[in-house]
Amino acid sequence: MRLLGYQRPFRRRVATDGLVAVAPVSIAYALSTLVVSALWRDPGAGHRLVAACCAWRATALTRGDLVPLLGSALLVRRPVEAVWTVVAVWLVLGPLEAIVGGGRLLALGAVGQVVPTVAVDLCWLAGPRTGGSLAGLDVGTSAVVVTAAAALAVVARSLPVAAALAVGLAVDLATTPSLASVEHLLATAIGVAGALILRQHLGAGEPTGFRP
Repeated sequence: MRLLGYQRPFRRRVATDGLVAVAPVSIAYALSTLVVSALWRDPGAGHRLVAACCAWRATALTRGDLVPLLGSALLVRRPVEAVWTVVAVWLVLGPLEAIVGGGRLLALGAVGQVVPTVAVDLCWLAGPRTGGSLAGLDVGTSAVVVTAAAALAVVARSLPVAAALAVGLAVDLATTPSLASVEHLLATAIGVAGALILRQHLGAGEPTGFRP
């Protein structure tokens, strides 16, 4: 399939070295998400632990309690989100890690999580605060995955990935326009900007972005 053509070098490396060797950070992220999200459902100590490290709310900014901000990227509350995150390892995170490396993927994901989340939270706090999604928990893996997808489209020079991301954002804006949609747009911009910076270090002469 031409849509998954960007994955061919990634699949070759996985077939030779194994998924864990090629994309250890992506695997660790997915597993951490599953563990944290499972503990959230525990009525006892597990829930309290996750509440302290990962249950981010916009109002935490006014208290200066920033500990759960990064952890919020590990907490999903619906099974479909957990499945989607695991699938994203194969479709997005793994291929991007194989191109840019685990450390750069981690840094890009962190910026893609923190900057859009804080930006939309500040907008919500400055407004009338009439409710909406930011009145409760602001958690999930979407900002990280969207950032990675945008970066992958650039470094792998993949039009299908870019088109799929554009369609997803368009559907998001058309069906449920909200500050969360703005968060995804900001994450996309960060992914593109980060990829353009990284591509200078990866070498402009590699058409797929994959290193041998």
